[in-house]
Amino acid sequence: MLKRVWSALMVAGLLAPGACYQDDTSTTGNRKPVAQVLLTDAPFPYDSVQHVNIYVDRIEANTSPDTSGGGQWVLIAQPRQVFDLLTLQQGGTAFLGQNELAAGQYSSIRMVIRADLSAIRWNDGSSAQIQWPSPGTGEITLYAIVEQPLAVSSSGAVIVIDFDLGRSFLYNYYGTKEFTLVPWLRAVNSAATGTLRGTVTSSYSGQSQPIPNANVTLFVGDPNAFPSSWYVAVTGRSDATGFYKVAYVPAGTYIVRVEQPDYPFLAPSITPAATITAGDTTIVPVSLVRAGGGGAYVRISGPTTVGVGGSIVLFAAVGDNSGNPVQNPSVSWTSRSPAVADVFGSGDTATVTGHAVGSATIVATSGALADSITIQVTGAPSSVATVAVQPASANLAVGDTLTFSAVLRDPAGNVLTGHAVSWFSTDSSFAIVKNYGTAIVGRGMRAGSALLQATSEGKTGQSSITVH
Repeated sequence: MLKRVWSALMVAGLLAPGACYQDDTSTTGNRKPVAQVLLTDAPFPYDSVQHVNIYVDRIEANTSPDTSGGGQWVLIAQPRQVFDLLTLQQGGTAFLGQNELAAGQYSSIRMVIRADLSAIRWNDGSSAQIQWPSPGTGEITLYAIVEQPLAVSSSGAVIVIDFDLGRSFLYNYYGTKEFTLVPWLRAVNSAATGTLRGTVTSSYSGQSQPIPNANVTLFVGDPNAFPSSWYVAVTGRSDATGFYKVAYVPAGTYIVRVEQPDYPFLAPSITPAATITAGDTTIVPVSLVRAGGGGAYVRISGPTTVGVGGSIVLFAAVGDNSGNPVQNPSVSWTSRSPAVADVFGSGDTATVTGHAVGSATIVATSGALADSITIQVTGAPSSVATVAVQPASANLAVGDTLTFSAVLRDPAGNVLTGHAVSWFSTDSSFAIVKNYGTAIVGRGMRAGSALLQATSEGKTGQSSITVH
């Protein structure tokens, strides 16, 4: 994920992303304390993307947790500059600016970006299509999740804004290959955070070797409960040497899950309790073991969604009776719903093509063993005429969660399925914690009000939410 850190004081010159910054929070005379702002993020999950350029116009803070109108927004930084989020990896930061800020507790942080000056570029230099939240052009306001008020003391503060790129830009498999922005930002006081780092390795080949591009996810929840109840807090990724560093993690205890989705023959690793201490570094080395628990297995990995007319690639790992990966295994692939999605496989690799909206179960068989995966095929010929969010209004207490769904209809009033939906909360008092496409789970974060907006093919519906 990408992160940026900002500090408040007088607006200063910006450093290029990745440059070093000498922290200076001293004050003289009657000047207010200085707050500095940095930007950071973890690695972006799409290897085919060369640049994610976001034009940041300004960063503002508010002492009031109710961002719908309470309190007064104060300018922290106004970089008015493009930042390539892909340059910020392994806890790296970009200095956005600084300004004087009265000492106190700040409960809300917002970032204003310019969609018309931002772009995602593929490796060949061409621009990717992006579905921006309403209004879709010009300025767009993104609210950061502030779980604990940010304390600015008389000596100043360094505020870190974590822009989780992997969760914020969702990619779909339609022919247009669009990204949809579902902003996921959090703001923390760097003094109240710690760091998680380590190295991801595996001895599946007989000797230990680094595992690059492993996903590192920190969850909040009960490790003994079902994983779907866990809440994603921070994410990261290992580099070419297997090293990972997740910086600016709020102090607390987390569930750490590490997996390499490109290596289906390796089972995920879960550390049930990793304690992060403010100002300190917690080291969690991870060794990924072979799937199957030492016995024979077949395991499918790959994406689970494809658009009508689109294709995705699945992989199957096969282990022998001792759990050793079988090289060039013999695998047969079948689809239980070929009219919805068919599959063509060659050995451990298969291509799935979507034909009609619905779901299809793809089965990989090797000898007496088999594994299956359900593929959702999305897309429909009818255009979206209206979007309605259900429920249309809600009253939540702080900490409460509720499920919302989007109902799409064509010009004749028929309900549509299989169309991409993007969600956006207009206020940080209500946060989207899980996104299922046409449905989301949201949580009341603090007292205030927000509009939950669902957009599909340019049509938007919304729900009015009050958090008390």
